[in-house]
Amino acid sequence: MKRRHESSTINMKRIYLQSTILLALASAGCSPAAPEPTFDVPLEEPTRADRPSEMIVADYQQSKRRDDLQTQTDWPFLFGPHRTGATQASIPAVWPEQGPVLRWDVEVGTGYGSPVTAEDRVVFSHRVDDLEWIQCHDAQDGAVQWKHSLETDAKCDFEYSDGPYSTPLIDLERRAVYHFSGSGTLVSLDFDTGEEVWRRDLHGEFQVEPELFPSGATPLLHGEHLILSLGGANNDAGIIAIHVRDGETIWSCTDHKAAYTTPVVAQLFGQEFAFVMTAKGLVCLDPANGEVDWEIPHRSRAPMSYNSVSPLVWNDHVLMVTGPGPGAVCLQVLPDRSYEERWKNRRLLDSQYTNPLLSDGHVFGFTSAGQGGAELRCIEFATGELKWKYHSVLRRAQGLIAGDAMFFLGERGHLASLQRSVEEPRVLSFTQQPLMKADCYCSPAIIKNGIVLKDENRIAVYDLGPSDK
Repeated sequence: MKRRHESSTINMKRIYLQSTILLALASAGCSPAAPEPTFDVPLEEPTRADRPSEMIVADYQQSKRRDDLQTQTDWPFLFGPHRTGATQASIPAVWPEQGPVLRWDVEVGTGYGSPVTAEDRVVFSHRVDDLEWIQCHDAQDGAVQWKHSLETDAKCDFEYSDGPYSTPLIDLERRAVYHFSGSGTLVSLDFDTGEEVWRRDLHGEFQVEPELFPSGATPLLHGEHLILSLGGANNDAGIIAIHVRDGETIWSCTDHKAAYTTPVVAQLFGQEFAFVMTAKGLVCLDPANGEVDWEIPHRSRAPMSYNSVSPLVWNDHVLMVTGPGPGAVCLQVLPDRSYEERWKNRRLLDSQYTNPLLSDGHVFGFTSAGQGGAELRCIEFATGELKWKYHSVLRRAQGLIAGDAMFFLGERGHLASLQRSVEEPRVLSFTQQPLMKADCYCSPAIIKNGIVLKDENRIAVYDLGPSDK
């Protein structure tokens, strides 16, 4: 009773103080700053998968044509070919009530790295004992085309995996696969044979101090540069660019520690801008030489919290998201390479590790998990206006946009598809039982007429089938 009385007294003092400030502002002819918008958060978490509306599904299928399905469905990088989580290529978004058909699967070791695809192949990484494996499988039958191992001593002392956390990337122009291991080794492999072309022990060379979790940044392929949030804080190698052909260092900059993110490069005003989310916040730099334009602190103060959401760019706007805590901040980049803040909100979007998807000038992203789980929200990029929100058993799902549909692998292993809409959430398909084993932290990838899913037990390819069945 004493604590409750003390809390009540403190609240009364706060109310009195706020009233006094408002009265003083009114007397001076001033208006107080507008309060940050708040959003009701669900208090009860769903326990059952949703069932699609027959009317919504029928309307969607009627609007589809068979020639809407494009055959070019490569997903060679984390978050897709444009690093936005979206592609114009389409795959079927409606499957039978009993769920999509399993094409093939294979048991794997640990790791949160996501699968990538190109030329009807699936490439992924995983760990067994003290070896990290990078493997290439045929997308049709799952046959192993090649596999390559790296020794690793990466360690996580909590309930999470010992890695790998980074996602491989496929460079079709140079027929290469690049992978950054949990212990800080960057390697280039031949895409057709898996043979090693070059490797760099970046953690050893730049004396990168170990963190609570294994390294998890994924490089960006830009021209002949691999740009990476390395974390060499003591050697001005917080961010580094490596040459794809020989692995040599092109430039390095900042004293920032690493984040679990991937950079993005944008062409604006006839110039190139690279945006890198590090452990400290957002860095804007020239990707040609590493010259830093500006840095913005943006990180959670909570223990064991790291920046794990990569920046998004739409036109001349940049969005950075960190949760729980700092939330979302939208900036507008100016021709002189400076910026202006457009909007920010701590509660609108506070994704922890699920990267938002970008389409039609809107962002589709999951909030952090609270008492009632997380929810999917559609937000206008330039203004921060909330268009709709959707609460489901998916929790903090990993997703992608393919054509006019969104696909989400839920945290507990359910697969769902929604129509890509800025008007309202429109569920098309939802597996009533999980397809994968919880907890699912890997992003899906697409192949022709199918989707690639991964957890810490297996990787699986599911046929989604013709959309008119």
